[in-house]
Amino acid sequence: MISTYGGVLSAIKKTLQDLVEGQERNTAQLERIGAMMKQKWSSEEESMKEESRNDTEGSEDGPREIQEEETLSSTSC
Repeated sequence: MISTYGGVLSAIKKTLQDLVEGQERNTAQLERIGAMMKQKWSSEEESMKEESRNDTEGSEDGPREIQEEETLSSTSC
């Protein structure tokens, strides 16, 4: 009877070890995925900031160009 319990306990121990190892692998994989997502979000945020800067610069140039054109057309008349 005792040897049967020993076998069962051994099987349970092995199963628990496998579960812990699997959990550690999953945790490591999630950490890698998290780092990749963080890097991707950082690059997307930087890209969005750059686009925003370009849009802002473009909108600033737009009214000045229009003003200059209006000034040129009014002086030529």
